[in-house]
Amino acid sequence: MAGSNFKKDVNQNDVVDSAKAFGFSFGILFLVFVLFLVASIIYPPKHGEEAKGGGAGGTTNINAEEIVKQKCTSCHGQNLEGMVGPALANIGSQLDEKAISDVIKNGKGTMPKGVLQDAKEISAVSKWLSEKK
Repeated sequence: MAGSNFKKDVNQNDVVDSAKAFGFSFGILFLVFVLFLVASIIYPPKHGEEAKGGGAGGTTNINAEEIVKQKCTSCHGQNLEGMVGPALANIGSQLDEKAISDVIKNGKGTMPKGVLQDAKEISAVSKWLSEKK
């Protein structure tokens, strides 16, 4: 009979040991999780322009010509020669970058407000169009 009680005690000790091992493993995993959480709060990941090295105000990675082709040529023509909207092929000789930006943001005449909404895109397109002389 003493042998059967011993076997029962060994099984109960195994269960207790397994629970302790599980608790220890869970504790280690929880500690690692907390460390990663704290690290991600202190050093948040960079997104967008900052991750590419463009900085907060950079427009170097924005292709203004492509944006114009996608958003503007349906009214201003494939070569910016004008159609429904005025010609933009030499708009830089008539308006400076700030004036062009204002028209893009607020609209003018038949041009609706908000065709472009991203400030970096507006800045890049304004700069690109202002160089058209």
